[in-house]
Amino acid sequence: HLQAARSSAVRIRHDAGRYLRLRLAISFLRSQIEQFREQNQAPLLSRAGEIFNTVTEGSFDGLGTAFAEDDTPVLVALRRSSEVDVQGMSDGTRDQLYLSLRLAAIERHQQDHEPMPLILDDLLATFDDQRVRAILPILSELGKKTQVMLFTHHRHLAELAAEVLSDEELHRHLL
Repeated sequence: HLQAARSSAVRIRHDAGRYLRLRLAISFLRSQIEQFREQNQAPLLSRAGEIFNTVTEGSFDGLGTAFAEDDTPVLVALRRSSEVDVQGMSDGTRDQLYLSLRLAAIERHQQDHEPMPLILDDLLATFDDQRVRAILPILSELGKKTQVMLFTHHRHLAELAAEVLSDEELHRHLL
């Protein structure tokens, strides 16, 4: 029995050491993930919130994160000190939210990488005219850093673009 007890004690010491190393590794990985998220998510959400605010003409103050019932982080829009879930938005507003996130991610990506063309096909179909007018200058500004091609079969969107953007900012090609 003494031999079995000593063998068990050795196994326990070995397993305890392995357990501690794994727990430390998990803790280290979680802190690194959190640090990466803070460095990258905060600027991205901040810029996406600015774009979203502009596109929605101030209907939303910005973007933030909240926690679901299972403690997973979820994206929310901020409106006058309240949070609006993505599911609580109209289809058009949701499209504008996703576009804001994409544009912010593209801008962030371009800080460290070569620009590449941005091709958008009927992107503004769910936008009302006011929000189309609000997003076009943002796309034009992005067009100063990379080529932006916006395809549409909606003639009125092309007409709105001609109203909002200068001849230097807009090059229309009718097919």
